[in-house]
Amino acid sequence: MNLGDKIRDLREDKRLSIRELGRRTDVTGMHISNLEKGKINASPELLVKIAKVLDTDADELLHLADRVDPEVVDVIQSNPQAVPSFLRSAKDLSPEEWKKMQKYLDRMKNQKPALKEKKRGK
Repeated sequence: MNLGDKIRDLREDKRLSIRELGRRTDVTGMHISNLEKGKINASPELLVKIAKVLDTDADELLHLADRVDPEVVDVIQSNPQAVPSFLRSAKDLSPEEWKKMQKYLDRMKNQKPALKEKKRGK
């Protein structure tokens, strides 16, 4: 499935018109129509907006468009040595190992607010 078909299917599932999706994402209905027909490419920022309106995974739309989430670009740019090194190290992980790593990262992320609170309490 290509990006345009995916957006059209999601939009129709939500019973939104092309014009309404455009309005909710701050572009014209013609822009959405051209995107669905594959006549134009969407910016990563627009794809994130579309995903939010259509209540879907932005990463899937970004992947279909061969784009990278602006937040991911920011992480790479703020860690220009560490991120590429990490990705090279992780490139041969199995799907199960990726799941384990994601769980570990989720735990780390959830611990950060608790650590901040603990520091404030001292």
